[in-house]
Amino acid sequence: MQAKVPQNVQMADKIVGPLTLKHMIIIGAGGGLAYLIYTILSRDFFWEVWLPPVAVITIITLLIAFVKVHNVSFEKFVLLYLEHVLVPRKRTWMKATGEVFGASLIQPKQSLRKKKSTNKSQKAAETMKNLDDITKVLDSYGNNK
Repeated sequence: MQAKVPQNVQMADKIVGPLTLKHMIIIGAGGGLAYLIYTILSRDFFWEVWLPPVAVITIITLLIAFVKVHNVSFEKFVLLYLEHVLVPRKRTWMKATGEVFGASLIQPKQSLRKKKSTNKSQKAAETMKNLDDITKVLDSYGNNK
């Protein structure tokens, strides 16, 4: 038994003629808004007043629904253009700005110099102090039982 495998699954399904669901929603929203403005303004004003806003909304709706610039949808093109205009294109480096990140495993050079300058007697004294602390802890643990 053979099944038919779709060839272009990325392409949107056509609903009415060449219109996809996305086109239908955009045209419905833009047309509804244009009609709402027309009905509100046409009751009290002449066509000189209601025609410009209705025409602007209609043109923007048709641009968003159907126009592609360099094979990119119009709304994405507008967003990319705004990003191009608003985000700075030239970056500058300023010395000593920002946070300094130092790993905890790497010791600064100064502390290495201090360790080298300490005497063996100081090291022995520190070791004995640490051993005394450990023996006190172990002795007190044995007395609690």
